[in-house]
Amino acid sequence: MRLNRLLGMILGSAVEGLGFDAATITARDGDQVATVAATDQRLVGLDEAQYESGEGPCLAVLDPHDPIYLDDASEGDERWQHFAQSASRLGVGSSLSVHLPLDSDTVAGSLNLYAKRQRGLGDEGIGEALPYAAQLAAAMESINAYRSTATLARNMAEAMRTRAVIEQAKGILMADKQVSADDAFDLLRRASQRSNTKLHDVARRLVEERSGIPQSFGQAPWDAPSAD
Repeated sequence: MRLNRLLGMILGSAVEGLGFDAATITARDGDQVATVAATDQRLVGLDEAQYESGEGPCLAVLDPHDPIYLDDASEGDERWQHFAQSASRLGVGSSLSVHLPLDSDTVAGSLNLYAKRQRGLGDEGIGEALPYAAQLAAAMESINAYRSTATLARNMAEAMRTRAVIEQAKGILMADKQVSADDAFDLLRRASQRSNTKLHDVARRLVEERSGIPQSFGQAPWDAPSAD
């Protein structure tokens, strides 16, 4: 998808240019909020922690707002304890969320930057993120004269959730089976083929099974790859 590639390129430039480790885009369409692009799937969980609690910097800047920089994201703001706990669990030291200046009545967005260490940014460093936010907004508006941005955002969000679930399932298998990322994906693929189930559904059920949610799905073939 053209928009997805373009946003990914801008996010990658922002991460490199600003010295962060990962970046995401939060988009709000009506009452629906989702991450529509990310440089690291693992950090989607930090966005989703904010969606679940309804509070956090990525949500606070969806409407016009000054950038929110947290030098110690694990402490965060007293209003954002779920965000702070999730940041600590994911090893995020600093975060910076910036409003995307979208010229749209239906879609709002934010650029979220995450670093493993505390950055100690001043006003000048925070200000350097604004041009990237403007580029992202322009990219989202430029696709099909931005009339299809909401639809694209929904489609991208669904694709992002699919990839995130697959990455979570791969992580579970890598830890359980002591296999590489490629081998973990192969396990998911084989389970999908043997059960005649979509790979995403296999991954989702494995993640739900690990989280303790009751399953109606039968045992999947999580056997490690053979030596040959």
